[in-house]
Amino acid sequence: MKKKRVCSIGGQAVLEGVMMRGKSAIATAVRDPEGKIVVESQRIEPLEKKKKILKLPIIRGVASFVSSMVLGIKTLNRSSEVFTGMENQEPSKLEKWLAKKLNVDIMSVLVGISLILGVGLAIALFVVIPHLVTEWIIRFLNSPSPIVINLIAGLIRIIIFISYILLVGQIKDIKRLFRYHGAEHKVINCYEKQMELNIENIQKMSTVHDRCGTTFLFIIMVFSILFFSFDIFSNNWWQRVLIRIAFIPLVAGISYEILKLFAKYDNKFVKIMKYPGLLLQKLTTKEPDDQMVEVALTAFNTVMELEKDPEKKTQSFVTYTTVEKAVKELENYLGDKNEAEIIYMHILDVKTRSKLYDQKRVSSNDRKKAKEYADRRKKGAPLQYILANTCFYGYDFYVDQRVLIPRFDTEHLVNKAIQEAQKIINPKILDLMTGSGAIAIAVRKNIECKMTATDISLDALEVAKQNAEKNGCGDIEFISGSLFEKVQGKFDMILCNPPYIPTGDLKELDSEVKDYEPLIALDGGADGLDFYREMADKAHLYLEHGGILIMEAGINQAEIISKMFEQKYDIELIHDYNNPPVARVILARLKEDYV
Repeated sequence: MKKKRVCSIGGQAVLEGVMMRGKSAIATAVRDPEGKIVVESQRIEPLEKKKKILKLPIIRGVASFVSSMVLGIKTLNRSSEVFTGMENQEPSKLEKWLAKKLNVDIMSVLVGISLILGVGLAIALFVVIPHLVTEWIIRFLNSPSPIVINLIAGLIRIIIFISYILLVGQIKDIKRLFRYHGAEHKVINCYEKQMELNIENIQKMSTVHDRCGTTFLFIIMVFSILFFSFDIFSNNWWQRVLIRIAFIPLVAGISYEILKLFAKYDNKFVKIMKYPGLLLQKLTTKEPDDQMVEVALTAFNTVMELEKDPEKKTQSFVTYTTVEKAVKELENYLGDKNEAEIIYMHILDVKTRSKLYDQKRVSSNDRKKAKEYADRRKKGAPLQYILANTCFYGYDFYVDQRVLIPRFDTEHLVNKAIQEAQKIINPKILDLMTGSGAIAIAVRKNIECKMTATDISLDALEVAKQNAEKNGCGDIEFISGSLFEKVQGKFDMILCNPPYIPTGDLKELDSEVKDYEPLIALDGGADGLDFYREMADKAHLYLEHGGILIMEAGINQAEIISKMFEQKYDIELIHDYNNPPVARVILARLKEDYV
């Protein structure tokens, strides 16, 4: 009687989980160390849709066999990463060398090596050793026929196969793998019997299934005995070994068709033929507990949902690696360890490098985010804009392309401003061209004062206000306007870091400056001194008696700027920490004559 095949989903047990594969989707469910079921899924294109030749009988079996091996190794690797809570160890030098020479990623190399080793072991166990033993046995026989020789080799092969399963089945993790194998079969059996998929119904099902890979391997071994009984190629044992290796794909393809045929029918002949394979499954499947069934059911339902809804999103496991490995990986990609560490400090929300390395692990989601940041960085975007954050004077500031990125050099201006403001009771301070608000906020955080900040850019003022709130300086007054345009009253101190790059020099700046930072905050006119001239003309009108004007200047500009102010102000130059020191800040104290 013909059996209706109602399920096209097959599966595989993995470490603490189950992978289910349908026609167009794959899902792997694993129970992680915390006991939570996590799922990874993906959409796939059926092999026969990629190339028409893969639809042909026998060929489709070979393609399916190879595809299943590759997928199985990948899935086992992924499940182990989840269950152990940490990614696999660093690839060896050989694996890295192969990845570089073959221009493929490390994972592809690892899968390839695992596949080669697996096939090599299988050939050694089930082809080479059986024939060596057979050659030894037939020495004691009187010119046995090819049929007898192959029958002996086949029986030895089956004995080795069963012994291998019994041996590895004693390993604790393999025992659990066999139980998950049983859970996979139970779920599919329950679905095929058109029963409601719940734990109670599933646990009533058998742990064996017609389409199991164990049965497939058994069919391959039995069919190979018949196939190679007509051995007319060579009488030399090693030549026979090579011939059998060469014919493995053909034997696997024909065996695949036999398995599909057996799965379609349920008569007595088929039952007899399937019985040894089903019996062998008793060794590779064990009774699962309810939690294992729950994992298998989760994988099954995920595949069903993906195949039912083409719009449903797939998902990935969250795996982990060490901070050291994650930073090294990003450093290799960026070519800069400092930037790699800054990126991870931002992602993991730590303030120092020592605290970064105190973190025990980094998730795959965090690594993906770090890679996205690194991609933008490699295209030239400033790291501060990428992270939307920079540190200035020990405080965090939000920055984007609406404002200039605060530089370390400007901290010299803030230092001097704080020193001078400490000498004044309840000082009133004005910060011109505030940009991100970095100067105003850094001073306000250290001095109790009345702070006013201006900028011509409404976008910049929006960022400055955001930073003021972020740093607990909501009492700063922000004014829109160019320099003193809308400023009223007088101040004890005026601070300013104006644009000072000559217009003609803008095109010579690094691309990450000229292509990303706002030109309005960089362009200081033909010689870079336009804004200093305006301050020299007007600043004294907004300063109290003995008031101070503190300005930042570009390299080699301080002496020239000082001359603009020396008539009305007493000048002091503040140098940076270079060797030799460079004058970068000008303190101009209003003279008595201009009170």
